[in-house]
Amino acid sequence: LKLATWCGPSARVGAMSPSEFLSSPPVGTQIQQGKSSSSTSGGGETLSGAVRATASYGATSGVAKHEDEEADLPHSQWVIFIRHAESRWNRAQADYSIVGLLSENDHGLSEDGRLQAEELRRRVRVVDKLLAVDEGDDDEDVRKDDGSLGSTTPVQWTRLLLKPDRIYSSPFTRAVCTACIGLGDLLSDERPLVLLREAREQKNIGGADSTGVAVGEEIPVRVASELKDLYEGLSEQEVVVEEFRGLQVDVSSCREEWWGAMTGDEEDLIRARVAAVVDQLRRTRGSQPGGGGVAILVGHSLFLRTIFQSFLISGEHRDSMPVGVADALCYSLLPFCGVVATRFEWDEAGTPKIREALPLLGTQLRPPDLSSSRGGGVMGSLSQLTGCACSRKTTGSCNTM
Repeated sequence: LKLATWCGPSARVGAMSPSEFLSSPPVGTQIQQGKSSSSTSGGGETLSGAVRATASYGATSGVAKHEDEEADLPHSQWVIFIRHAESRWNRAQADYSIVGLLSENDHGLSEDGRLQAEELRRRVRVVDKLLAVDEGDDDEDVRKDDGSLGSTTPVQWTRLLLKPDRIYSSPFTRAVCTACIGLGDLLSDERPLVLLREAREQKNIGGADSTGVAVGEEIPVRVASELKDLYEGLSEQEVVVEEFRGLQVDVSSCREEWWGAMTGDEEDLIRARVAAVVDQLRRTRGSQPGGGGVAILVGHSLFLRTIFQSFLISGEHRDSMPVGVADALCYSLLPFCGVVATRFEWDEAGTPKIREALPLLGTQLRPPDLSSSRGGGVMGSLSQLTGCACSRKTTGSCNTM
C-alpha cells in the first residue's frame, strides 16, 4: 500500500508500515491541499424526519453529579479532539468577503471543507485496513509491568480512535457535518452522535458564525438540508443524505437556545464550559485501564486551544511528548480536521491534567508564534482586536473557528 507523508520541506512516497503512517510529521511541516472546481449552493429545503433524534444518551448538559458516582469515576480517560473542516465563514475570511461573513449565522461547510471531511474519512478507512493486517503487538494493554500507565503508541491510539465509546460534537452545523462525514464509519445505533452545548465555539461580540439557528430536533433537520446542498449535483448526494437519515443524534442538551449572547462570551463562562466538557469526558465508561473509555470530540479551534491551555500549559509532563507538540497546541490553532489524541488524568483531589498529547492521521501542527503572545490569561488572544476583520486574532492570516 502506497501512502504519501510529509516529513519536512518536501514529500516522500513509499511503502509504509502502520506505525509510520499513524505518526504525524514534526511540528511545522506543511501539506498541500488542492481545491475543488465544483461549487456549493446555499440554502436548502427542510427535510422532515431526516434523522432519529434520541432523547438522551448518557450524561449531557446540566446533569447533576451524584455523590456515589463521584467516588467511582475513572482517573484516566482517552480523548481524541478533532477540529471541524473549513466553514463558509473561514472561506469568507480568507477571501476578505464581508458579505460571506455576515450574510448568515451558523455557517456550514465550504466546498473545501467537504473535501477535508471526506479526506478525514478516507484516512480513517486507510488505517482501519492497515491495522486489520498489522501483526504487531501495539494493541497490547497500555499498562507497564508495575501497573502504571505507559505512553500510548501511535498504533495504540489509532486502534482507540477506531473503536470509541462515545462520539461528541459541538452543536454548530460545521462541527456536526464534519462528524457525520468524517466519522460516518464510526457512528452507529450503539454509538450515536451526542451534541454538547458546552462544546460550542467561543463567541466574540456579534459573532455570526457562533450564533445558532436551530434547537433540539431542528438541528439534525438543518444539518440534513446542509448536506443536501453541499452535495448538490454530485453523485454521492443521495447516499450521504440517506446515511445521515439513519444516524442517531442526541440533542438533549440543546433543546433550548444554546449559543451565547450577542455581547459575546465572558472569560468566566468559557472556563465554566471547559470544566463542564472535561467533567463530561471523565464520565466515559469503557474497557480501558481503571474503567475509563475513549471519547471523540469534534469542536472548534479556539475552544479546543483553551482546553489545551487549561490542562497542558503547566508543562510538567511535556518532556514525555513529541518535541513542540505542547507549545503548538497551547499557542497555535489546530488545522481543519486536525486530530489530536490526549490522555487526561485526575489526581485524588479531582484535578485534571493532560498527561499525553499526540497528533494523529498526518495532522500538521503549526509552530507557535510565541513572540505574538501577549498574556491576559486564557482570553489574552481574544482581547487583541487589531489586524483581523473578524476581531479574533492579532495576525492578518486569521484562520480561526
